[in-house]
Amino acid sequence: MKALYFDGEAGAAGDMILGALLHLGVDPAILRGALTPITPVPFSLRSERVSISGIAATRAIVEVTEEEKHRHLPEIEDCLERGDLPALVRERARRIFHRLADAEARIHNSTREKVHFHEVGATDAIVDIVGTVYGLHLLGIEQVYAAPLVLGSGVGVSAHGSIIYPAPAVLEILRGIPVRYEGGLGETTTPTGAAILAEIAEFVDDLSFTPEAVGYGAGTRQFADRPNLIRATLGQAPDAFEHDSLWLATSDIDNTRPEVFAWVVERLYQNGAVDVTLTDISMKKGRRGTRVEFLCDQTQRHALAEIVLNETGTLGIRWQQVSRTKLPRRIDTIDTPWGPIRIKVAITPDGERGIPEYEDCRSAAATSGVPLMQIFDAVTRLFAERDQP
Repeated sequence: MKALYFDGEAGAAGDMILGALLHLGVDPAILRGALTPITPVPFSLRSERVSISGIAATRAIVEVTEEEKHRHLPEIEDCLERGDLPALVRERARRIFHRLADAEARIHNSTREKVHFHEVGATDAIVDIVGTVYGLHLLGIEQVYAAPLVLGSGVGVSAHGSIIYPAPAVLEILRGIPVRYEGGLGETTTPTGAAILAEIAEFVDDLSFTPEAVGYGAGTRQFADRPNLIRATLGQAPDAFEHDSLWLATSDIDNTRPEVFAWVVERLYQNGAVDVTLTDISMKKGRRGTRVEFLCDQTQRHALAEIVLNETGTLGIRWQQVSRTKLPRRIDTIDTPWGPIRIKVAITPDGERGIPEYEDCRSAAATSGVPLMQIFDAVTRLFAERDQP
């Protein structure tokens, strides 16, 4: 599995993370072309080779010539809809901004839609965030890992006035994520850097990894006891999971008889839906409705959409491309008192897990008169015991 591992003793900032990706070979010209349609004002992006404590590194330099204003989340979301960014890149960037907005909302007792983005709503921050996500896409990264982030201490100045470090937004963003406190460093990890890594990375203390290339992203501050760098190591990590890409369809319906939905679910499964869910929801003017969601691959989109549009009263379907991580699996057959029964075997990092096939157990229950759950339990037990001495 192609993976990227971020670590460093100087925390993380958006421009440092982007600089590390540029050092690994992401072309700034390609980023400029992709990001120009979505940025609120014109910008330039270039990479500068620098030496930090004798280590060759790359500094990402974003320059904006026009005066900027403070922005709200809906304005930034509108920007993300422009251009031709891949759907997964756009969605990942949106989730990073949601993290930032939620953190600011908790701090200022507001909502994500109403909070003002100050520094993180500026064009250079948008370039750092979307450029990082798009850079990962260009590098073909399947998984990102990060070491616990270093948080400094001290007092500084923000758009709201004096601020203590780590910034309140940083701590809100990093709730539940391991960090390290280092005294006297001032600001090390910024809200933008924290939000990017909190969204894209799994934080680990230990990692089995085969390095292939290394990129260093340079910051602008100087520390007496450490280089102001973030390191991104590109390589291969063992993967116990499988990954694929699917389409998620959603339709909210308030004008269809309840019994129709069972028929629709059956038809969706028969025609290739991977999963189907129904959820009771509240719609406009207090009307009760049903949300139909299903997963499928690209080849089944048209046929499955046709079923929902023809069989229900809905006027449309929303589509979103999603990535999926799944356990490898196979189908085995178990000899039981009720005859052979198939069992789906999921292969986990800690061993195998057996899930009896519903239709086989249902047929056995109908034929034998034994309760269905009793058959499920017995088949599961037989699977667990089959390799025991």
